[in-house]
Amino acid sequence: MNSETHLQDLVSAVTDALLAGDRNIDAIVSRYQVSRAQVSGLVKVIRGLHVTLVGAQPSQQFVSRLRQDLMGEPVPSVITRIRRLPPRVQIAAGIALLAGFMLIQRRRMQEYARQERQIQPEISAVQ
Repeated sequence: MNSETHLQDLVSAVTDALLAGDRNIDAIVSRYQVSRAQVSGLVKVIRGLHVTLVGAQPSQQFVSRLRQDLMGEPVPSVITRIRRLPPRVQIAAGIALLAGFMLIQRRRMQEYARQERQIQPEISAVQ
């Protein structure tokens, strides 16, 4: 067993013991044949990391973007979402879109006509 693997196993054992709530590090000292001072140094570092590093839950938006980036899926647009809908829903969405557009146009035309009616008396008075 090389020294790097030995050190990784030691750090893993100390971390597992601390997370499990085991404060007795004598078993780890005897198993890995290291000095108590080395293990005490590791304990301080691991406790400091445990206190400092808190878990964070990523947002759903981040998770979906990451999945798309890693799996190479294209970002779904509104048109691709509509194409996946059943035909009846597509027709209903088209009709609703057309009706909304017509209502907006009608409102604009009414506003334009109202402004024309207000301007007509002013033009007649000037002549």
